[in-house]
Amino acid sequence: MPERCPLCRETGWVIHEKDGHEYAEPCECQAMNRLIAVEKRLNIPARFQGTDLRGFAASKPNSALKQVIVRVKRFVNDYPAVDKGLLFQGDIGVGKTKMLCAIAGELLNRRPGMDLYYIDWNDLVREMRSGEDHSSRDFSTIHHLVQRLARADLLLFDEVGASRVSPWVQDNIYYIINRRYNAGRLTCCATNFYDESADGGETLEQRLGLRIRSRLFEMTQALVIPGTDYRRRWG
Repeated sequence: MPERCPLCRETGWVIHEKDGHEYAEPCECQAMNRLIAVEKRLNIPARFQGTDLRGFAASKPNSALKQVIVRVKRFVNDYPAVDKGLLFQGDIGVGKTKMLCAIAGELLNRRPGMDLYYIDWNDLVREMRSGEDHSSRDFSTIHHLVQRLARADLLLFDEVGASRVSPWVQDNIYYIINRRYNAGRLTCCATNFYDESADGGETLEQRLGLRIRSRLFEMTQALVIPGTDYRRRWG
C-alpha cells in the first residue's frame, strides 16, 4: 500500500507557480489511488495493490527471471489477443503472487474497466467447504462466487493445489476451469508444484487430479520462476 503522498500531503492537488501566479493540478497519486480502489474490488491482496513489473526490473533479475519478465510483458502488451494464460511455477517466496498481481496492475493501468478477478486457492476452498453440506445460505454464496470466477475475462488463480480437497470441492474447481476453457477465457495461475518432482514429492497432476491439470495444460503456458525468497531480497 502507498504511504502518505509527499507531493500533495493527501489533498489530491499539487500547487505550482508560473509567471507569478499559483495554480493547482491533480496530483499523480490520484491515479494510483483509483487503481488501488479498483484492485480492492477485484480482490487483489492489499499487500500487492499498485504492483507492476517495475519492481521485478529494479531487482536486477538473473537471466532466467528476465526471460519470464519478457514473456509476461508480451502477454500484457498483446492482451486480449493471446491464446493462452500463464502458469507460474516455483518454490515458496520466489514472487509468484507478486507476478500475478503485477499482471493485474499493468492491465488495469491500460484498461481500467476490464473484468479480472484474483482468488487464492485456500480462500476458495474455505468458501466451498462452508457450503459442502448444501445449506441454502452458504450454497447460494458459493454459487455466486463460482459463477464470478467462471465468467471473469481474466482469472488470476493463486496458490493452486496448496491444500487437499474433497471430491465435491474438486468437482467445483474443475467446473470453473472447464467453463473458462470452453468459453475461451484467459486464466493465469501460480503454484508451488511442478509437473515432475525431483525429491519424490507430489507433482501438480497428483495434487490437482488429471482433469484439472489437463485443462490447465491446454489453457496456459508454464513458466518457472527461479531464485531465492524475494521477500528477503526486496523486502
